[in-house]
Amino acid sequence: MTPAFVILVGFTVLPFIMAAWRSIHDRSGELTGKNYERMLHDGVFHTVIQNQLVYTAVTVPATVAVSLALALLGAKVVRAKAWVRVSFLAPAVLPIVAAGTIWVYFYQPNFGVLNAALGAVGLPQPNWLGQPDTALGAMMVVAIWQQAGLFVLFYLAALLTQDPQLREAARIEGTGPWMFFRRVTWPLLMPTTLFVGVIATANSFKQVDLVFVMTQGGPADSTKLMLYYVWQTAFGQFRQGYSAAITVALVAILLTIAVAQIRLLDKRIHYR
Repeated sequence: MTPAFVILVGFTVLPFIMAAWRSIHDRSGELTGKNYERMLHDGVFHTVIQNQLVYTAVTVPATVAVSLALALLGAKVVRAKAWVRVSFLAPAVLPIVAAGTIWVYFYQPNFGVLNAALGAVGLPQPNWLGQPDTALGAMMVVAIWQQAGLFVLFYLAALLTQDPQLREAARIEGTGPWMFFRRVTWPLLMPTTLFVGVIATANSFKQVDLVFVMTQGGPADSTKLMLYYVWQTAFGQFRQGYSAAITVALVAILLTIAVAQIRLLDKRIHYR
């Protein structure tokens, strides 16, 4: 365990301790709380927090639902099942920068594929990434599409390891597909759901590549997320202390959500 422990301390624990120290000290090394006072009165930071919470609240459940649905479909496919399962994984294999670039062209207001399809049936053709009302939602669609391909593997593995005698017994008892999923399949998938939910939540707070490629936080800060704001304040505005304070807030929020997820779902998990 020593190599893993050294890496964890050197690249996670120690940098966080340094960021926490820097957030409460000025450049001369004196103790100060100005960075956190600035955070409380920073309108942009409040917008970023709101964007982040909405982004997490939408993408995490949607990613779980989409990946589970694809796994259920992949487990039932008989013909060309290898091709179908590989196709589910394709979005996850694609680099996030490439995925964002592809979807930027899809969302183009003048020649994008999406607006071309809407125009063909006489529907409005909005500027998806150029309007505050639609930009964050458009970016969330890409994130869900990209992440679900990875998590479908975990759900598919869990489904294929379930005892087939359970389904046979349920069929003999006259249990329908929905009742079997609700009473048998879904409870047995709760350990996988807990894992997927925690990882998807962490990924939502670490999202920066997609923001940089698709919107760069605009328009009007409507797609600016926390980690992107940390990068912007640290390397764009050179406010190291303030960016450290935002980092501490990010980690605190993420840990709170992760602990709540574990405490809520662990009561419903059947490990055996």
